[in-house]
Amino acid sequence: MNDPRRHWLIRVYPAAWRRRYGDELDELLSEGSSWRDLLDVARAGLTERLSPSVTSEAKTMMSGDIAVLARKPSAFAPIAMSLVALISVLVTVSIWGGHRQPDEGAAAHIWQLLMVGQLPFFAWFAWSSLRLAPKAGIAILALQAAAFGIALLPVWLLGL
Repeated sequence: MNDPRRHWLIRVYPAAWRRRYGDELDELLSEGSSWRDLLDVARAGLTERLSPSVTSEAKTMMSGDIAVLARKPSAFAPIAMSLVALISVLVTVSIWGGHRQPDEGAAAHIWQLLMVGQLPFFAWFAWSSLRLAPKAGIAILALQAAAFGIALLPVWLLGL
């Protein structure tokens, strides 16, 4: 790899890709290539870095391993947000009682932000995981929906 442009182009690709295909790409680029070819290689490298093809993690996810999928932030963030929303309602009810107040107050706004803030996480998780691991993805989406419902339950029951 004498030409620094080739070295830079190969470095555009992710490390796992370079380990597997780097020598072949280096050999291909050493045979001579036009600027259009170099731009095409750079574009493909950026595409591979931004949206990687099937990797070992994706293969593990395809096998349906819930533990791998549950470690993704988009999997556990909605559950954590629901838990915090539930705790904020329970603390508020335990301190000020379960009657409806004329002004919503900070606790109600925090609850609303946490509940609405989960929706992008739900959507991202569903989009990114259901195509790779449908069974595990559905199981985690069910957990997220259950946590959402549990956080919604006291507000609905108490009419807050």
